[in-house]
Amino acid sequence: MQKLFWESAWDKTIAPADREKITTHFHKHLPHLLEEVHLSFYKKAINHKNELLITVLVHNPRDVVLHLHDVGITFEEEGQKIASGIFNVPVEIDKHTSMPWTFIFSPSNETSAPSDYTIVKF
Repeated sequence: MQKLFWESAWDKTIAPADREKITTHFHKHLPHLLEEVHLSFYKKAINHKNELLITVLVHNPRDVVLHLHDVGITFEEEGQKIASGIFNVPVEIDKHTSMPWTFIFSPSNETSAPSDYTIVKF
């Protein structure tokens, strides 16, 4: 059974309303989980540095722990590639677990290398 996990910094700082929205998003996507790791789009924002922030649920439906180190991730919106970057998530994602995470796309992590994962916003 897939479970929702909150990394400790998220767990301490997330507003109750946002926690509820992400939990609803998680339950909405449960029936559509694939057998492979995937990232389901949740929210898009721009920070004070003009960097693109993409919040997702990272779904690990597999029977092994997931480590995301030096992975290429692309963000697509309405069929167009918007940004690609190389990322490290400093926590492991347990088997059969989903976890919210925000990827920050900036010039410092931009890449043209092929992506391991694609975040799609329709």
